Order: sequence, then C-alpha cells, then structure tokens
Amino acid sequence: MENDSVRTSGDATLVDMWIEGKLRAISLSRGAIETYLRLPADRAAALSEDDRREFVRTNLGLVVAAAKERLLGSDPDADSVEIEPGQLGARSPAPPAPREGERRTGDRRKGDRRKVNLGPPPSGERRRS
Repeated sequence: MENDSVRTSGDATLVDMWIEGKLRAISLSRGAIETYLRLPADRAAALSEDDRREFVRTNLGLVVAAAKERLLGSDPDADSVEIEPGQLGARSPAPPAPREGERRTGDRRKGDRRKVNLGPPPSGERRRS
C-alpha cells in the first residue's frame, strides 16, 4: 500500500479502499483503535498519528471486515464508512489460565526426537529411503 493511502486528520485515520466493487473512504476513530487495542488511558494518550497509521496498514483485513459489516448494517451504496469504538471487531480473548491442580503446564515433548542409527538391516538388504 502506498504511503499516502493511509492518512490522519485530527482524531480520525483515513484510508481509501475498493470494497464490494466501489472505492470507499473509510474513517477509523481514534477511540476505535484504542478500544480494539485495549489501551489504558496513559498509553491511549501517547498513541501518535504514526502509530494509528501503522495500525491501519498492518490490520487492513480487520478494517475491511469492519467496513463491510457497517455497509451491510446501513447503506450498501455509501461512499464513506465511519468505524467507531466497538465496531472494529473483537480481539481474541487471552488464553485461559491453567486449571488449579493441572499437572501438565506445557508441551510434553521437551525437544526434538533423536534419530537413532540402527546400522544396516540384519539380512544385508539395503534400506529404502
């Protein structure tokens, strides 16, 4: 994606994309990004314009999915789509904590399996690889 395709204007991050056969202007509010990232107030205040543009560049699939959902829920012929807090999609939840008393806490296989060289077959035939 070109550098000037994603831009910021005030508290909005803007990107123009082809969605459903039409060029549409998508506007993500600062709050939508902060809510999706679950940022505490101090980190949300420190979120720069560059950070917001980079978020959009690296999460284009998420932005397109949210824009399509907004189009289905409102006007499918709209030229612009606004994405507000809570409309960007749900993040996957944190992995569940291990149950109390669970013996295994990780992968049972601790390392690579060793290859054992058994030597030639007993009958003198060659092994096929």
